[in-house]
Amino acid sequence: YRLFSTMSKPQVVFVLGGPGAGKGTQCSNIVSKFGFVHLSAGDLLRAERSKPDSMFGELIDTHIKNGTIVPVEITCKLIQNAMEASAANRFLIDGFPRNRDNMIGWDTTIGDQVDLLFVLFLECPENVCIISIY
Repeated sequence: YRLFSTMSKPQVVFVLGGPGAGKGTQCSNIVSKFGFVHLSAGDLLRAERSKPDSMFGELIDTHIKNGTIVPVEITCKLIQNAMEASAANRFLIDGFPRNRDNMIGWDTTIGDQVDLLFVLFLECPENVCIISIY
């Protein structure tokens, strides 16, 4: 069984940028104008962490509390599950990949089953990112 075996390959855009760069704002604009579904890696991880029966919840919680990156296999699985649960075929994935290991994990687990259209990287001045953190 392959991901999305009954439809054409889903189209994916990665949306990256620091805090305050406008990822949420731009994702909302793209959703309303172009019909993409917005998937936030952070939101998916937090939702999984809060499920009482989650097999990954405790591990995700530890990584979030320690400020470390959740293992790529878990993040990819949550993204894959969210894509499969959607009737849509166009996705904005916000906040992923966060590093080279994430990209390699994506390529290994899902990469050949989707069309990655492009990466939208939103830049902002460092002082804006610092203000947004606080």
